[in-house]
Amino acid sequence: MPCSAFNGRMLRRSVRVARFAVLSAMLLAFAAPSAHATLRVVNHNDPAGDPTLITYRLLQPPSTTPLVPDFQLADHADRSFGVTAGTYVFQALLPDRWHVTDIQCVGRGFAGEFAIDIPNGRVTAVHQDKTHEQTCTFTNSRVASSTSSPPSSGISPSVPPSEAAKVKLPTGPALLRVKVGVGFAAATVRVTQRSVIRCQLLRGTHVVGTARVTHRPGTYSVRVDITRRQLRAMRHRGLKRITLTLKVVTVGANKATHVFRYRALVRL
Repeated sequence: MPCSAFNGRMLRRSVRVARFAVLSAMLLAFAAPSAHATLRVVNHNDPAGDPTLITYRLLQPPSTTPLVPDFQLADHADRSFGVTAGTYVFQALLPDRWHVTDIQCVGRGFAGEFAIDIPNGRVTAVHQDKTHEQTCTFTNSRVASSTSSPPSSGISPSVPPSEAAKVKLPTGPALLRVKVGVGFAAATVRVTQRSVIRCQLLRGTHVVGTARVTHRPGTYSVRVDITRRQLRAMRHRGLKRITLTLKVVTVGANKATHVFRYRALVRL
C-alpha cells in the first residue's frame, strides 16, 4: 500500500475518533444536570392516587419573578433543579378546596437550612453550593365539602431567625414542631405545668410506635420510633416511606388534657 494512502486512512480515522470524543463530551455535559439533582420538590396528594395536578412556583427572593415557568406535578411526581448557591422558595399554588397539610425537607441539617410555612404552602431553602442536595416533599389534601376552611394542623410554622421575635407562642400547652427521620418522628412539645406527654405514631387507627414521658414546665423534644416489628413488616412490603399520624396528648397535674395531631411523612 502506498505510504500516502496509508497516512490518509490514518488521518481520517483520527478525525472520526476526535469527533466521537467531542460528541461524547457534549452528551455527558447535557446529561449531568438531570443525573445530579440539587434542589428537588416532591408532590403527594391525599387521598393517594387523586389525579389532581398541583401547580408549583420556584422563586429566588427578593425577586417575585419565577425562576422557571410554573409547573404541575401529579401524585408522587417530582422535579429537580440545578441551582447556584442562594436562597430559594417553593410555593404551592393549590386549586380550589385544597390545602397543604405537610411539608418535609431533607438536606444537610444545619440550623436555618429550611423555613417551612405550612399555612401558606411554601418552604424557603438556603442552598450552599452546587453539590448541596435538598428535597422538599409537599402533602396536599382535598378539603371535605362540609368543611368551610382547612383544619388547623396545630403546628406553628418554622420562621427565619429575623422573624422569630415577632412570633407569639400560644399561652397553653402546644405542639411547636415535628421532625422526621428514618423510622421515627420527634415532637417538640411545650407544657406549662408538670405533665405527662404521651406520643403515638398511628397508621390509621393502628399504633405502630409510642413514647411516654413526664416533665416539669418547659419545652421538650419527644421521639417516637416505629417498633422494630412494624418497621421490618413495612420494609418487607417494599415501602420506602409512609404517611403516619403523630398523636400527642398532654395531661397536666390538674388533669387538663390537650390533644394534637400531625401528619408525618416518615422514611423507612
